Amino acid sequence: MKQVMSVRAEQRLAILGRLRMADWIEMPEREFAQEVKRVERDPLFRKLYYGAPGLPCAIRRRRWPGGKLCSGFYDVDESRLSAGQRVDVEGSLDARRDVLPLIRKMGRPAFERYFLHAEEAVTLLEIARRTGLSEDEVRRIHDLILDIGAQSEFSGAPKSAATTRGNTCLARLTLENGNLGFEFVAPYWARGLYQLRYDDLESWKTSGKLDGPERRRLRHLLKRLETLNLRQSTIFRIMESMSVIQADYIRSRNDEDLRPVSLRLLARRLQLSPSTVSRALAHRTVRLPWGREVPMISLVPGQRHVLMDVLRHWLMDDPAVTDAVLARRLKVERGIDVSRRTVNAVRHAISEEAPLAAR
Repeated sequence: MKQVMSVRAEQRLAILGRLRMADWIEMPEREFAQEVKRVERDPLFRKLYYGAPGLPCAIRRRRWPGGKLCSGFYDVDESRLSAGQRVDVEGSLDARRDVLPLIRKMGRPAFERYFLHAEEAVTLLEIARRTGLSEDEVRRIHDLILDIGAQSEFSGAPKSAATTRGNTCLARLTLENGNLGFEFVAPYWARGLYQLRYDDLESWKTSGKLDGPERRRLRHLLKRLETLNLRQSTIFRIMESMSVIQADYIRSRNDEDLRPVSLRLLARRLQLSPSTVSRALAHRTVRLPWGREVPMISLVPGQRHVLMDVLRHWLMDDPAVTDAVLARRLKVERGIDVSRRTVNAVRHAISEEAPLAAR
């Protein structure tokens, strides 16, 4: 009986865990940015992140493959900020204008190395020494990154119909030497995942530099960081997989090169539930290499949607072509293996569209 009760309790905990993660996946980006800000403003986080004399930094960052910060971040003009052409972050961005010259002074490589990606275990004091800044200035730059959050206006991302409908643009997809990359709009996305250095955490635990309340809160902080990581890695894996599947379309800009892929297929490929994939795609957009911003869900078109687009073009060129020929052509040219009956059904749907469009 005790064993049965234990199994049921574990099942309930697993269900609650999935429900909580579903909420995190659905959470709007600006709301999530506030969660990141709260965590990184925690004195315990800062102590472990900045390090201390004789103690290493126990929290670092791990970059996304092919990821970087949108170049528009570095193009902010302070005169435009003061003229009201950018949205203030919590009404304080204009007051922080003096921080932007510090970033330019140290240069982009140093800024990304020490403040954005922070992959190297360098203490706050050492960052200040290497960049020629004071410790207070280093903290202020970190705070500015947190304050910006999901403010796409700061990073120079132009407004579009997609963003005005309540969607958030995550990144611009790029093509460099044939390789896909991601230029993230928000700094908290470009920074990647938290990397927890458990060996160094043990050094902190035995050092005596954590007081009683901090030691008790440590487990909660680590669990929070793991939750943030899981949310971000899930969304990134979906975006990356979706981009790889549609690589031909991204390279050619030809709508006919969109590959048919269902939410269920993408979920199976990533070993996720279809509902998780659906939540991750909802209300998020990406900008294609040629500047067009599209909902992420549009890069996961079902088979029927793709067949309609492809056959519509082919039938305009040759309305008398047979269903069998079209089925063979789909398999050879598009890699889509469907029956003649399916082609016929889509063909009828296209023919029924024409009278409706003419009305």
